Amino acid sequence: MSRHTRVHYMDNLRAFAMLLGIFFHAALAYSPLLGDIWLTADPQQSKVVDLLAYFSHIFRMPLFFIIAGFFAAMMVQKRGIGGLIKNRLLRIGLPFALFFPLIIISFMVVIGWAIEHVQQPSPMLGFAKMMSQSPDAPAPPLTTTHLWFLYNLMFFYALAVIAVKWIKLDWMKTLSAFPFVFVLLAPLMLIPALSTQYSPTPAPEQFMPQLWSFGFYGLFFTLGWGLFSRPDFLDKLNPYSTIMLISGTFAYGVFYSLLPTEVNFQDVMIQASQTPELNAKQLLLAGLQAYAGLHVSLGLLLLGRRFFNRQSSAMRLIADSSYWIYIIHLPVLWAIQFLLLDTQWGLITEFLISSLGTLLIGMLSYLLIVRWTPIGWLLNGRKGRQNNEDAIEVKEPSTSLD
Repeated sequence: MSRHTRVHYMDNLRAFAMLLGIFFHAALAYSPLLGDIWLTADPQQSKVVDLLAYFSHIFRMPLFFIIAGFFAAMMVQKRGIGGLIKNRLLRIGLPFALFFPLIIISFMVVIGWAIEHVQQPSPMLGFAKMMSQSPDAPAPPLTTTHLWFLYNLMFFYALAVIAVKWIKLDWMKTLSAFPFVFVLLAPLMLIPALSTQYSPTPAPEQFMPQLWSFGFYGLFFTLGWGLFSRPDFLDKLNPYSTIMLISGTFAYGVFYSLLPTEVNFQDVMIQASQTPELNAKQLLLAGLQAYAGLHVSLGLLLLGRRFFNRQSSAMRLIADSSYWIYIIHLPVLWAIQFLLLDTQWGLITEFLISSLGTLLIGMLSYLLIVRWTPIGWLLNGRKGRQNNEDAIEVKEPSTSLD
């Protein structure tokens, strides 16, 4: 006899990783590092904001891609390769195709309003206003914006399908036999990709696939896939969870101390046109980020399995709504922060208004126009369906001694 259940801690951690993105993007308005180039940059800035924001940046998307790989492997077990292709085209590909143009239009409307009405613009908004008044100014490059993770996932799924069909090597069997060696040496596999990027690592937003993201986020996706095939590996890693969290946090502290104090527009243009020089400092930055990203991500995964592997109606609602909220959050957040540029409120007050206000608008819109509509069915499947993508068939324990 069998039943279907959800992997609750994976659901909850996925929602955590998505919703944390709201607070990360809200914090960038008060970042000394990005004060010259972030459109909603506020005159009030704090290094503490940078310290905390970039710490979340180290593990948030790696954790998300581990979970995405885990659920992709689960889908193949349940429905086969054809089921994976059909489901991910519906849940990932179609939402990207539908919402991307709407997000671009939203950005155009919000930024256009800000150019006309904000009295105390950020340096980058002031530059955008100047460019808008020049008839010969080139149009800004079209990118996948904050939806880049959906775009990248489609490539990862395609490569996973090829790997499942043609590669029969049980590589996780070797890893699971040596958990300490994995903890010690696995981050080294991330260094080649990270060493080609300036720090802090930018989002791979371009439509032309960024190969470094395959060697970084793609490896986290691969790890998540492997964790599904060898669930006992997490048990073997569990004794190292505290060590990984401590070592990852320490690595991040050193990494942060080596970051530049600010990035200006000229720096961005240079970084967009060339790769960093491969020297000792660049390799050190890549290594520190690799150890921080992998160790903190796995440490949080193990903590989530220990403390958040349970079901509740509230957590299920948050998990279901997080996809929609993340898709729409950045235009909403920027609209609020553009309004706040002309206020004299404190940094903490503005941060809470913008981040919690975005979260509230996202949740209300999900409850009113998404949850029980075709949009909600597209993003999360129809409610009440037992065979949803995050369910796995679990055998009831045998009563026999064998």
